[in-house]
Amino acid sequence: MNVHSRSAIDVKAVNAIPRHGFSQARVLVIGDLMLDRYVFGDVTRISPEAPVPVVAVREERTVAGGAANVAVNVSNLQAKVFAAGVIGRDASGETLRTLLLEQGIDDTGIVQDISRPTTCKTRVMCNNHQIVRMDSEVCDELSPEVATQLYARIQGILAQGVDSVLVSDYAKGVLSTEITERVIAACIAKGIPVLVDPKRSDYTPYSGATCITPNLKEFKAALEAMSLPVGDIGASGALLRDRLSCTAVLVTQGAHGMTAITGGHAHHFPALAEEVFDVSGAGDTVIATVGTCLSGGLDFISAVQIANVAASLVVRRTGTVPVVWEELYSAISGYPEDVSQGFESPAARMIG
Repeated sequence: MNVHSRSAIDVKAVNAIPRHGFSQARVLVIGDLMLDRYVFGDVTRISPEAPVPVVAVREERTVAGGAANVAVNVSNLQAKVFAAGVIGRDASGETLRTLLLEQGIDDTGIVQDISRPTTCKTRVMCNNHQIVRMDSEVCDELSPEVATQLYARIQGILAQGVDSVLVSDYAKGVLSTEITERVIAACIAKGIPVLVDPKRSDYTPYSGATCITPNLKEFKAALEAMSLPVGDIGASGALLRDRLSCTAVLVTQGAHGMTAITGGHAHHFPALAEEVFDVSGAGDTVIATVGTCLSGGLDFISAVQIANVAASLVVRRTGTVPVVWEELYSAISGYPEDVSQGFESPAARMIG
């Protein structure tokens, strides 16, 4: 398959974005809600108790993570956001809920489950490097009772009317096969675009979704799990797209950018960031930006171009930091008109 490469963002995408954000868009984010804690410190010595560094803590920061980070990213694009998922009845859950409410995010889709903790990741950082990460979580599937509550709340939000649904699957047990399939079926019935950021290897439960957004490692694992050939991203992506009966597949590739497969075409978008400090949260930013742009009436390729700019801003920072709309608008406006080059991009050619 011929892969068309675009150097930045074309004038069509620049002209399509609203000056003051997507205030008319209504987006539902469903998935694994998490709390991200960052502990920043300095290391000057090794512990006398064990051969490990001693971190002198100088700062701590708590932010929304996982599907909650997707919701915050959408909110920062000025859209109306509904969050649906499960948290524990604990301090981390309350902190996470407060962070979402501070962003103006509707939390009526969130169910509390006393039997499991709120997923929390604590990262210890020194000189912009992660020394250790500690996870508090339970990844078992939800009980039938909690799953029923969650889907009922999702149905209630869909009944209010939303422009797109973003499914953020971190494989923490919230998005069972049944819930995922029911959500996608409900969206298809209502004509609502549904985008999925996947973590499982078998993508069959995502069948019928509008767009699947795996990173390169996830994409390759899915091809192998579904017995599809691993080779050219465009050709393999087209086979995956056909197998899942979805409109598009968007493969993010870190420093090599991203490739969008739609119909019989593949478009490669090289990465725009000159420096990469931290890729955590970049996938959340991509699905949030594409989904919000589609909710605002933009075409898919323009949405991907804008998401590529958003991702370039996120990876320049340490930790989970969402893009602010004014910053993104300024960055997009700074790009000149781009003319597509009809050549095959080496970065997008082989999975390798």
